[in-house]
Amino acid sequence: MTDQNSQFFAILTAIGKAKQANADALGIPWTFAQMGVGDANGADPIPSEQQTKLIHENRRAPLNQVKVDPNNANVIIAEQVIPENVGGWWIREIGLYDAAGDLVAVANCAPSFKPLLSQGSGRTQVIRMNLIVSNTANVELKIDPSVVLATRSYVDAAITNVLPANKAAGTYTKVQINSRGIVIAGSNPTTLGGYGITDALNSVTGGDVAGTINLTNARSITTVAADSASWAGGLHAVSRVSRNILSGFGAWGNGDSVNTLYMGLSGVPWEFGPGVRVKADGVYISGPLTANGAGLSGVPWGGITGTPTTLASYGVGFASQPEAEAGADTNKPMSALRVFQAIAAKVIQATESVLGIARIATQTLVNAGVDDSTIVTPKKLRMGFAILLAPTGYVALPAWLGGLIFQWGIASNVPVATASGGAQGPTRDVSLPLAFPNDTFRISASMNFPNMITASAFAPGAAFISKSVIRLQNNYTSSAGEISWWCVGY
Repeated sequence: MTDQNSQFFAILTAIGKAKQANADALGIPWTFAQMGVGDANGADPIPSEQQTKLIHENRRAPLNQVKVDPNNANVIIAEQVIPENVGGWWIREIGLYDAAGDLVAVANCAPSFKPLLSQGSGRTQVIRMNLIVSNTANVELKIDPSVVLATRSYVDAAITNVLPANKAAGTYTKVQINSRGIVIAGSNPTTLGGYGITDALNSVTGGDVAGTINLTNARSITTVAADSASWAGGLHAVSRVSRNILSGFGAWGNGDSVNTLYMGLSGVPWEFGPGVRVKADGVYISGPLTANGAGLSGVPWGGITGTPTTLASYGVGFASQPEAEAGADTNKPMSALRVFQAIAAKVIQATESVLGIARIATQTLVNAGVDDSTIVTPKKLRMGFAILLAPTGYVALPAWLGGLIFQWGIASNVPVATASGGAQGPTRDVSLPLAFPNDTFRISASMNFPNMITASAFAPGAAFISKSVIRLQNNYTSSAGEISWWCVGY
């Protein structure tokens, strides 16, 4: 009967193992084609490598898909979809068949009833088998698409592959599409060239028209020589017809020395130099530039040379090492060195009395049990521990506790001893629930049936036959009965 102690798993059959080895050695494709499901005649089946067919197969149909598990490259996922109009039986066993029709993998599963619609209930059943193989490179899918159903997750994955969510949401003025009309890229160019527009301004000759802007006759920045009707020599934007200065920058001086720098957005420049004057559309600036807020937002800082390149040059002091390690100052910035020193002062090896950091111990360190500077995780602490709490069960201790294994059980209907056999009675061999991996130590047996008269019998005998089998001997001459036993090994 299936309960919380039942185990469900999938294995390759002997035929499947041989075909996998052949595919790996020769590099030939290994094809999974069909999946069968059965009810095992109502029993709880245990998969066997020697199986060539299911115990009782109810249905065999092509696979829906075969794929490699995205989380484990050595796991093959085979899937079949059973439609809602098929059923009326239990599903307890699953078989995987290759293209040649051989049973190459078998699995058991928790019993599940597949109803028919005529029973008043119906569902589409998805059956999956996860199978560990040594090499998935030679596994290929061979299915008939006319008879295969697609699950919703398969369709969702297919749509996601066509329309991956790897685009930044937003509004774009320039987009790129593929041959199916799907947007695959977008951008917001800031230049005409970004839109593929060239020669927006040219130098075709022609005159200006009053009151209009003639782009075909526009001119870019022009160099103007110093004269009485213009600014001093510099780089200016000028009108094509009147030659009036529209904007620019440059310098003029008195004699051979330059004493005024200028720039402006109209015919009258702002001046920067000795003296104090205010122009119609600008102001004279002398000495260091200081401001608080947006007053200097239009100053071209990137063109200013000779500016400091360090915080210290601006009079900003850095925190010292003691200040960085103390971590109390809220005003002084820290250099990369001070940040490292502050972290190094706090990040130290943890001990029983000092907070700090510590590495996670390896399983080897845990098993050795001598290191006192690393931390043991719950997983490594439990590694190697196993327990089966049942009338026939065991407790297996982890390696760091010596790896001892304690086992116990009850053997029923041990044959009665014969009077002619003297003190020696019949024996019965019992398989242990867990084979000792290394060696056996001790075994003991005792009587376990109430009608036994101790005075007329010797104590039962027990001995190890192998690391997985023990032999029990009933020395009671009146009747067969139960014998309790326990043993220890590692």
